[in-house]
Amino acid sequence: MTKKEQVKALLKKRATLQIFLALGFVILNIILFFVWPKIAYLPLIMIPLMIISAFFWSRGFCGWACPRAAFMERFVNPITFNKPAPKWMHLGWVSALIFIVLISRVTYVGFTKGALAAGFLLCIVPTIGALLFGWYSPKSWCAVCPTGTILKVVDPGVFRVKKNDCTSCGVCDKACPMGISVSELPQNSYINEPNCTQCGLCVAACPKESLEMPKNTKKTGAISTNKAAV
Repeated sequence: MTKKEQVKALLKKRATLQIFLALGFVILNIILFFVWPKIAYLPLIMIPLMIISAFFWSRGFCGWACPRAAFMERFVNPITFNKPAPKWMHLGWVSALIFIVLISRVTYVGFTKGALAAGFLLCIVPTIGALLFGWYSPKSWCAVCPTGTILKVVDPGVFRVKKNDCTSCGVCDKACPMGISVSELPQNSYINEPNCTQCGLCVAACPKESLEMPKNTKKTGAISTNKAAV
């Protein structure tokens, strides 16, 4: 099996996984609103686990295992403009502002109404945000998601897509759902854009096979900074 075939096979597995995650996301929301509201405690358990995952897979959870992101990519994407995330959503202060507003509100509700109410906010507000932004860009919320913002901060940069020799044709830029300018990276460097979710779509799109699926950069050297990062 060639490298290209291996990547396509891996991304086919990702697509299958995301379909199941998306269906699970729908089922969980039905349970939340109509069957068992106490399932709203789930984010309070999952968020710490997602933070721990950043030390092993950077933002790989966001690109592969996030049920909300999977729902947006698999179910919502066909009825949207399917554009990359706008550049302004890459700005650090935008993510920080949304994080501060949401977490402040969740903390207040948690102290005044209890953990269940706080968990409910953590369930519903990001979903509303994802749907509001999603009509234009299905993965745009991933750029400003409060949980994703935490992962950006704690991410030690150990799991990154690598760019080798390329012709800067720009195909990878168009394939990236996060609007990252992969082609502008220096040769033989790693994508250090905080909003890269390690989805591998740029790798599959590259006609020259100049990109590699995420590698452990602690073993292979330092990472370079993407000019799109702020």
